[in-house]
Amino acid sequence: MEIIAILLIAGAAIILERVIFARYVLRDLTYTVHFSTSEAMEGDTVEIVEEIVNNKRLPVPWVKTELSTSRWLEFAGTQAARASDTRFVPSVFSLRPKQKCTRTRQVVALKRGNFKPESVSIVGSDLLGLVSVSRALNIDESIRILPSPYEIGEGELSQEELYGEITARRFICDDPFLISGAREYTGREPMNRIHWNSTARCAQLMVFNNDYATLNRAAVIINMQKSPIGDPRPIIVGDTETYIKAAVFILNMLAANGAETSFYSNGSGGIHETGGSGKEDYMKLLRVMSDIRNECSIDFRDFIEQMDMSGLYFRDRTDIFIITAYIDDYMMGFARMMRRRGKNVIFCCNDDSVNDSRIIRIGRVGRFYYMND
Repeated sequence: MEIIAILLIAGAAIILERVIFARYVLRDLTYTVHFSTSEAMEGDTVEIVEEIVNNKRLPVPWVKTELSTSRWLEFAGTQAARASDTRFVPSVFSLRPKQKCTRTRQVVALKRGNFKPESVSIVGSDLLGLVSVSRALNIDESIRILPSPYEIGEGELSQEELYGEITARRFICDDPFLISGAREYTGREPMNRIHWNSTARCAQLMVFNNDYATLNRAAVIINMQKSPIGDPRPIIVGDTETYIKAAVFILNMLAANGAETSFYSNGSGGIHETGGSGKEDYMKLLRVMSDIRNECSIDFRDFIEQMDMSGLYFRDRTDIFIITAYIDDYMMGFARMMRRRGKNVIFCCNDDSVNDSRIIRIGRVGRFYYMND
């Protein structure tokens, strides 16, 4: 009888435990996730922080979370399952009453884009594993991954190779804020231009020598059209990433030389974004390129003609960089027309059929070539 009584008590306890955990195991349980930063560069390592809080007096012996996010966010030290473009990252927690648990993971950004965890599924169980209760939560958290440029080795590409022979535009009058040294006093300079230190050293009147400010404004264009024949078809996904890396490389080169830059594309929606020469303008262009999809919304010829007819996009540009999958007669004619207006057109193309002595291959960019025409 004692054994039967013990079994009945044990059975009743198990049933009671199962009922309690089935009803309360996920009650007052909160889960949040956030990134250590809202913006990072492609290839950077960031942190993703999971926080789960048990706000009740009942312990949670076992709870599993499975985070659904992009496969382009690689979690270090985990065996995360992947299904197409989605990565599933599991975590297991054990929580005492009124306890908070925080877990930090290292994440490597493999590709540019705007990523957010899609959802998280939470599964809770009791002490004996007899109860399994689950629920799904939507996550309102995202991180923007900015595209990175090609890493061209030192000496692989000079500024002269990138620009070719260019006509340097400068202002007629010298810039009073650009001082390049001192020169002899001619009698025409005002007294506030006298360089007294040089005058004392040279024992004759010397004045500040001012330099001329140059004007350099460049436009970088990505052609998302795969071929000039037929309806606009987008380039393949791999080439899209390659073209964007090439564009960032060019923008880096331009920014290092203090050029004012702008970026255009005939992608989805017809992106027309104008930037400046400051760091914030440069970051704005990177954010625009991080959102480019592998789509082509308008024929490249129509796209260029619309920009040229408006007169706003090419009027004050000194250099125009076109990153494209092909070069046809229309593009060559456009380059010659821009040349007559005193502007440089530089093609960056992976079309092996283009044969020109002025083509320069650059480092690890592979099939990419720069051509001045």
